[in-house]
This record gives sequence, C-alpha cells and structure tokens, in this order.
Amino acid sequence: MNLKSTLILFLLSTTAGMVNAQSEKNAGRTIARVFWQDDSGATVRYGDLKKSANGWAIDSQDVEGFPSLNLDEQSLVQMHENAGLIIVGVHDTDDGTIGSGWVGIESGVVEEPHGDHTHWRFKQTPRVLHSHVTTDQGNPAHVYQYGQSFILANDKKNGFTIASAKSIRDAKTPQAAAKFHDGGNGHITLAVIESKVAYATWIAPAGDDCGRVDVVGLGVNEGKRYSIKCPTGMLHGATTNAGKVFFAPADGVCWVNGDTDVNDAPESVKVHHLPLGKDDNDKPLRTGAFTNLGSLVLFSAGKGNGSKLCLIDASIDIPALVELPISVSEGESLSTPVAVKARGGKRLAMICRENKEAPEKDALLVVDLDPNGDGNPEDLLIMKSIAIGRNQIAGHSGHHEIVALPSGRDVIVSNPGDGTLMVISLSDAFEPVTLPLGGNPTRMVAVGGS
Repeated sequence: MNLKSTLILFLLSTTAGMVNAQSEKNAGRTIARVFWQDDSGATVRYGDLKKSANGWAIDSQDVEGFPSLNLDEQSLVQMHENAGLIIVGVHDTDDGTIGSGWVGIESGVVEEPHGDHTHWRFKQTPRVLHSHVTTDQGNPAHVYQYGQSFILANDKKNGFTIASAKSIRDAKTPQAAAKFHDGGNGHITLAVIESKVAYATWIAPAGDDCGRVDVVGLGVNEGKRYSIKCPTGMLHGATTNAGKVFFAPADGVCWVNGDTDVNDAPESVKVHHLPLGKDDNDKPLRTGAFTNLGSLVLFSAGKGNGSKLCLIDASIDIPALVELPISVSEGESLSTPVAVKARGGKRLAMICRENKEAPEKDALLVVDLDPNGDGNPEDLLIMKSIAIGRNQIAGHSGHHEIVALPSGRDVIVSNPGDGTLMVISLSDAFEPVTLPLGGNPTRMVAVGGS
C-alpha cells in the first residue's frame, strides 16, 4: 500500500470516528437505564433513557436470557434493584404448581466512585444471572427490599426467602442464593429491620390466627421468634420506619415498636391502633400498602368521596394521622402513593387517579408535603394534576407505575394501555414528555444516574 492510500484510509477512519462520536453526542447522555415489565409478553424489557438538545429518547430491548412464561397462567409481581442487580417475582394461577419463583437480572450498570461523586457506566448488556422458577417456590405474590436484602413471600410454603445482590452473584446455583424462613401465612406481607428481625403477617380474617403477626429472628437473632396480634385480621401491608413497624389490617393501621433483639415477651408488646374513619356503610376504612420518605409513612385509603392520602410521621413517639381528602369520580380509585425528594429538598408525593372503565381519564396528582417549609406536613396540598396515559387494569396488573430517576430532577410514569412512558420534570411546571415503548409497560425500576 502506497503513502497516498495509507493517508486516505487514515482520513476516512478518523472521519468515521468523528461521525460516530458526534452521533453519540447527538443521541444525548444516558440519564438512567430503565427496566420495565411488559404484561403483553410476561417479560422484562429495558432501555437507556437519554436526554439531548433534541429532548428525551429511549429504545426498547429484550433482557438476555429472560425465561419464557405462560401468558395465561404466569405473571410477574414486584421487582426491586440494589447494587445494580434486579430481582423480579414470578407468580402463577395454580398455587405455584405451574411455575413460580424469581429471576435475578444483572443490570449492566457499573458505578465508579470519584471522591465526592459517582460516575455511571452503561456499556455492559443486561442479562439474567439466575432464574429460579420451579413448582416448589410457594407462589410469591410480594417482593420487598429492605436495606440490602430482597425478601420474597412464599405464600404457599408459609414463609419467606431472603437474598441479596451479593448472595445472588456469589451463588453457583439459584438454590444457594436465598435462605428460607418460616413465618406468616396465606397472602404474606413483610417488614424487616436491619437484617435482625422480620415481621410476617397472616391473612386470616377470623379464628385463632386472626390479626396474627410472626416476629422472626434473623442473623444474630436466628432461632428466636414469637407472635403478636392486631385487633382485626385480613392483614395486607407492612413496612418499617424510624424503629417502628406498621401493619394494614381490616380496620385502620396498627403499629408496634420494633424489637431488633427479638427479646420482647409477646404479652408485653403494645399494639397501637390508628383508625382511618368509616365509609358510608359504617365499615372501617383500611389501606393495603405503604411507602416511605424519610420518617414519613404514606398510603391511600377510602373509596369515592371518602378517598384520601394519609401520612404518619414515624419519628414521633406516638404518631398521629395526617389526611388529605382527594375527590375521585365514579369508577376511579387512588393508587399507592410514591414519595420523592426533589433536588433542592422539596418533598413531594405522587399518586395516580385511575379509572378502570374510562382509562382515558387517568391523572397523576402531585402533592406538596410541606408547602411552607417548616418540616410539618400538616399543610400538605395538591399542587398539580397531570393528564397521563391509560391504565390496563386486570386483577392486580395493569396499573401505572411511578419511579423517581436517581438524579432527583424527574420522575417517569408507565402507561400500560398506551404502551408509553412519560418523563415528568420536577423543576419546570411538571411538563410531561411521552415516549413510545410498545407492549403494556407496568412496573419499573431505574438504575444509575446522570
């Protein structure tokens, strides 16, 4: 090859490199890698959410190695992420005899600490690390994350399994990744404190086990256990905050002081009750799920004209209930709220007003949890109502999901009935941008940061 040909090849390769670099620059920087459940295929997909001068963009890709599920008989339940690893639960329609369990996904996102800040790399392709879907996993309907622990409720085995990103990565087989514990019964909900104690609920509506919660020692407390009782049964919902544990029975909310040594005598445990009022038929109001922001425990309750957003400050010795009535139309209901702390410290709650029969009327409500900035949430108010896409509710599936991006500048909302994702800024009047995904996107997690 002569000098002229070599020079031409060098110039062409240099130009191509400049074009590729410019193309990547025009595509924008990656803000986060988003994973979402696609109900149309009972699978998990992902895309890198990018922002450029031209706006937002995301592509939809399959997760390598995700198992093929039976659309008629299997579905996905909650999923969570920690240290770049995602766990998603699998549930079936026949008490786990068809195939249930969990799937662990490597997000491919790598964190590089740089002193007082972090860089995120998105070069690796997501893949399934372990898939543990068998006929003996107890048909989990709930998956939780407390600290670095993933907890799956193995309903039909009357217990729960605990794993972590490290245990899943270190395990040669999925069976070795998680440890099973007895506790809870039926449709189990769970709260875990500091990997030392778990509170596992019983769903029993009546009888000797009505209102029962098993207190199960973990780690250094392995082998210790006892049970306590709430005044009513049908327990569905549990969380922990500021050293207290909260439960959602048939009537109101109950809470206890957490026993991290598992040394309390059951008869000495004081179960506190916070009533939520009654409906038009004189039936006590209840909730079904909690979310946390700092020391605040948030949840929705009621139906129709009695609907409301509720919160409890768990840092108070004897916490009281703070309520925000929310008017909903016939056929509408409120989702479980999501709480975020925006850049600048503003505390917000976001809650979807969903209409199963008329999903085109769905809206996202933005609630300021402390308008006057004095640290007291009693002046909370609705500051914005945003029209969103359609739900596709069927049973427990098809709801909108709200996720705060790690930057604290934006949230994303899934629209299952439209096959789209919305990006909503927390800093410019909450203007939404709609991005097509296809399928029926529902639950989501966002990994990494800008």
